[in-house]
Amino acid sequence: MAASPSALRPPRIPSVLDALVDPEVDHDLEWERVTISGDLGGIEAEDLEIAESRLSAVRLTGARLDRLRLVDVVVEGCELSGAMLDEANLLRVELRDCRLAGVVLTRAKLRDVRFVDCKLDEASLRMAVGERVAFEGCSLRSADLYAAKLAGTRFLSCDLTGLECSQADLAGARLQGSTLAELRGAAALTRVSIDSSQVVALALALFGALGITIDDGDDDDRR
Repeated sequence: MAASPSALRPPRIPSVLDALVDPEVDHDLEWERVTISGDLGGIEAEDLEIAESRLSAVRLTGARLDRLRLVDVVVEGCELSGAMLDEANLLRVELRDCRLAGVVLTRAKLRDVRFVDCKLDEASLRMAVGERVAFEGCSLRSADLYAAKLAGTRFLSCDLTGLECSQADLAGARLQGSTLAELRGAAALTRVSIDSSQVVALALALFGALGITIDDGDDDDRR
């Protein structure tokens, strides 16, 4: 059975951090116990590791950071729209009030990761694997969870309109308070938890996924 997201472990960050503003980025770089800020839009690097740190108001628009590793990191008010973070590895990470529209997190590994009030419209988490993951008050309109393994994930008060979840494993996920309109691949939503206000929206999505139509017949059929 998947671990409960309620047991999600928060980042462990020291009280004293060194400041890095607009730092130079290179392959195989490691930053530890720092506060990072500034404009890093469009940077490209592989195997960057950041640990026990904070990213505050960092601009990473269009950055390409393959195999990025974050351990015990808080990301606040950052701009990551269009960032390419293929095969990222996030452990005990919290993202708050961040823009991640169109971010690519394909094949990411997420453990003890919380997204709070973030914008992830059209984000790609295809084939991502997660354990103890939570999305709270986030927008994931037209996001792509194809073949993602996110059992037990919490999607609370999120906008999931147009979410692609074909072949995903979301067993035990909690969807309370979230918008469930126009879901794609809704047949993958087995053993999820919803509230009573979501019944019709989820039922319609499931009918569409299973090819079920509602036909009361025309007047000729009743004669």
